[in-house]
Amino acid sequence: MRRVVVPKKSHAHRVAFLTRHALSGLALYRALLRQCNSLQQSRPDLVSPESHVRERFRRYKNLQSPSQTANALRAGYEALDLVYSAAQGDKEDIGRLTKLLSEVQLAKERKRQHQNALAAIRPVKELNKKQVKAEENRRFQTATAQRHPEARPILERPRAVVSGKRRIPTLVNASGIPFLRISKPQPQSLSRLIRGKIVQRQKWIDRRDRLELEVLFCKDEDQWDDLTTGCEDGEQWSSALRTAIHDIRVQIREDNEKRAALAKSMWNIVLAERELAEKEKQAEEKLAEEKLAEEKLAEQKQTEQKLAEQKLAEQKLAEQKPKRGRPKRRQSEEKQDEEKPKRGRPKKRQAKNG
Repeated sequence: MRRVVVPKKSHAHRVAFLTRHALSGLALYRALLRQCNSLQQSRPDLVSPESHVRERFRRYKNLQSPSQTANALRAGYEALDLVYSAAQGDKEDIGRLTKLLSEVQLAKERKRQHQNALAAIRPVKELNKKQVKAEENRRFQTATAQRHPEARPILERPRAVVSGKRRIPTLVNASGIPFLRISKPQPQSLSRLIRGKIVQRQKWIDRRDRLELEVLFCKDEDQWDDLTTGCEDGEQWSSALRTAIHDIRVQIREDNEKRAALAKSMWNIVLAERELAEKEKQAEEKLAEEKLAEEKLAEQKQTEQKLAEQKLAEQKLAEQKPKRGRPKRRQSEEKQDEEKPKRGRPKKRQAKNG
């Protein structure tokens, strides 16, 4: 079966095709830009089609289909003839070019209005958590681009009194640069300061390494001078470089000492902050215990008061109720009862002894 070769997927055919048409398209693009420049010089009252040409070439620069590429090149050469004729002063071609550019501009305006209408009716998509966090971080970095004018130096800590809960800072080592991190995210001004110090130190190190390498070449020059002049006590090429290297090493050593002293001071601040935080925690716990005891005492008093009130109410209620019992009889009824003979079981006769 015969193998079908697709130029788009065949490397050799694609390279040959793209190379040939890429060169043709580049030549056409340059010719069109030159004619647009000529048209602008000869007819400054006309709108230049240069922006339209650039946009079209940018849109179709990734074409790989042979038919589409051929059609695009054909249209480009027709446009080149039209622009050339308009630059020469042909009124009919000038009218065609003006009409074509106006239609293109009108189509762009309609498309823009249509997109604005779609954007107006399209529901706003809610941001996910990651996007919300990124937006908040971006706003924070913008707000902290400059140091706050009322910000106090970090070495003035610890503060005796703070509003709210005391935050214990963390001593961080950023490439040899110590700083205290109070909270995250990190302000942009602090990041810029750290980055500047790191860059400055790296410049010193790079310069020292470069000078140490150049000292080797200077030694060769000094040996050559000794051999040619025969004088070994004269000024040497490497003396200036050694002085520069010594100065750089002094700068780096002083910078290291400053960083060590700063780190020690910051660590003392961390320890002091921890001690104050522990004291404040104990004071808060003691205050909470006292408050709890007061609440219990108040609750107990309230309970006793309620019981007393309840007992008093029961006593009042008992006094208000009448006493229940046998009603008193009248004196006349009592006399009648006394006059009546007492009824009872007759006594047994005593048996006579025979």
